[in-house]
Amino acid sequence: MATVTNGHMVAHITASSRNMRLSDMVPRPSPQTERVVNLLEHLAGDVSQGLTLAEVSRHLSVHKASCHSMLSELLRAGWLLRDPVRKTYHLGPALVRLGREAAGRYPALVLARSVMAELSTTTGAHCIAFAVSEDYSTVVDQVRSRHGGGHPMPIGTQFPHRPPYGASTVAWAGPDARELWLAALPEDVRDRYRRALTTAKRRGYAVGLHLLPDLRLQELALIVRSAEVRSTRLSQLAQELTDELIHQEEWFPISLDPDRTYEVSHLDSPILEPGSRIALMLSLVPSAEPMSGAAVTRLGTQLSAATRRLSAALAEETRLPASQ
Repeated sequence: MATVTNGHMVAHITASSRNMRLSDMVPRPSPQTERVVNLLEHLAGDVSQGLTLAEVSRHLSVHKASCHSMLSELLRAGWLLRDPVRKTYHLGPALVRLGREAAGRYPALVLARSVMAELSTTTGAHCIAFAVSEDYSTVVDQVRSRHGGGHPMPIGTQFPHRPPYGASTVAWAGPDARELWLAALPEDVRDRYRRALTTAKRRGYAVGLHLLPDLRLQELALIVRSAEVRSTRLSQLAQELTDELIHQEEWFPISLDPDRTYEVSHLDSPILEPGSRIALMLSLVPSAEPMSGAAVTRLGTQLSAATRRLSAALAEETRLPASQ
């Protein structure tokens, strides 16, 4: 599970309410698929012990006969191996190829994983990695801390770049993309957002603050989870929250007073490919406890120092094949 802040939650809900029917927002569950995912995740977290058929049955709350059919197919595909002596099931070699293919698509993630763990340990915040496309940011990995805030959100969740969301990403986009994003904002706030984007890029990290009333967010979350309400109400609430955010100066602040306290939603800083394209966006989600502006600055500086090192390492790795 990844961690989503209140602002990210509203961004996700807003995109969903505009782009699909409410009945489409909650996919029909697939228990068989959930069992496979659950089993693989469990085995990945306990690679040495493995599980017997009886243990798999208990873990998944499924009859042994059903488990046996599933395990047989996973064995045939090479996703699992069975120890002939201990009769335990373990992750299989075919997953190595799949992992290698996935790692090839996210080379920055391979470099970043240990740094994310270090950041999470030293800061007490969740550290989340987002892959960035033109219209969406997608959760691809995370390291959790028991001190971090936010709400759980599955890896693979997408967040739109529709204003005012996506500001952290747009700060490092090209001038055309940045102006296109700004043009979608009301004219009375456009210059302030332009200054905030420029400042975020210059200092190396962006800051998002908690500003929305929790009761309104809870109401919206309840509507998302309900199949008995009309999507027009969902869309109305999401739009109200969006309009409120756009006109809140501290949603995406230009500067922070070192002596004032803030409730920080997240801090974002990019790992850049050669050519300054975003390879990954790293996000720290700290504790919900208020922080001084000076403490937020220290946290942002630590994050941006890490992403600069990772950007340099990625550039070096990119050059290596050409020089060999």
